Amino acid sequence: EIMVMPLVGEVDPERAEQVLETLLTGVSRAGARVAILDVTGVVAMNAEVADALVRAAQAVKLLGAQAVLSGIRSEVAQTLVDLGADVSAMATFSSLKAAIAFGMRAVRAAGR
Repeated sequence: EIMVMPLVGEVDPERAEQVLETLLTGVSRAGARVAILDVTGVVAMNAEVADALVRAAQAVKLLGAQAVLSGIRSEVAQTLVDLGADVSAMATFSSLKAAIAFGMRAVRAAGR
């Protein structure tokens, strides 16, 4: 019920669309309740990547799952703030471990 999609390297507009498609297909097929986008391996965060993350979170929410952003380093956080990216639709964590723990709690709480 928890899905993790690690992003590594550069994310250009074409790859961002591919990430969105793959994520939505995965969430839909697996019936995931939590979708974690891990940006630990993203080399640079720019406006296109930030926009792709926000759109992914919105789309995941429409499928009934919760989007989580993990691997946020200080420079990524600063870039997101500088770009005015609205990541309020997703929970955010500095580590994948913390994001998975959050996802496990969310899944347990939803199962009650």
